[in-house]
Amino acid sequence: MSESNDTWDVAGTEECTTSGSFSDHGIGNGVDLITGTYYRLQRAEWREFEPTERFFDQLESAFVWAYLGSVDEVGVPMHVQMAIEDALALTQAEFDDRPDADLRTEVVPAFYRRVAGFHCIYRE
Repeated sequence: MSESNDTWDVAGTEECTTSGSFSDHGIGNGVDLITGTYYRLQRAEWREFEPTERFFDQLESAFVWAYLGSVDEVGVPMHVQMAIEDALALTQAEFDDRPDADLRTEVVPAFYRRVAGFHCIYRE
């Protein structure tokens, strides 16, 4: 799975990249979260994307569990949860009319890029 390395210049912070957005939580490379999310969806029998509320609930759950499996924290910090919720809303809006979007190469990476971007903003 590929990941772009988008950069956000957040006032008062060092440069924040997609791949390093969660480094403050001990996650050195965002690819781990993308891969973990995708494989959790696969284990939950999501082989293809469906623009349904049920799918997006499962996408959120898969990401949360991928995150929790990658950190030494108990629970999901509020700023991470806010980033997930905002990214989920934008991702759903983008793909609602694209039922043929590829789960692995389009939907999951687009969701992660948004989570990482919002996390760069919200983590301070």
